[in-house]
Amino acid sequence: MEIFLLQAHSGWRWIVLVLIVITALKMLVGWLGKQKWTRLDSNLLLYSRIAIYIQVVLGLILYLLLQKWNVGMGFTGSHVIPALLAVGGVEFGAARARKSSGSKKFMFGFIGFVIALILIYGALATVGGLFA
Repeated sequence: MEIFLLQAHSGWRWIVLVLIVITALKMLVGWLGKQKWTRLDSNLLLYSRIAIYIQVVLGLILYLLLQKWNVGMGFTGSHVIPALLAVGGVEFGAARARKSSGSKKFMFGFIGFVIALILIYGALATVGGLFA
């Protein structure tokens, strides 16, 4: 069970990263191009949020299972804390984008998603990097 969850968590990160990068780029283009907010923008925010929450659930289940079997493992938080803060970055960007108007929607979305990308990079660095 742990191996399956580890593979799922490891593989799902690519979906999360692709969605977050695409969403961040779309927010940047919308912001700099002073575009109107479309349904695509709302859907990108929604799908990115869903993907990152699936990743967090997989990671937390995996973490709890590993804690159960490896009692001496201890809580370091070097991977978990930046990953959870990345969710905060995504939520910040999505919430502020929904509440704002005009190009500020794109600006806040971009800022939140860039923060999330930086935190995800930090979380991945603690477990061997992006390609580990």
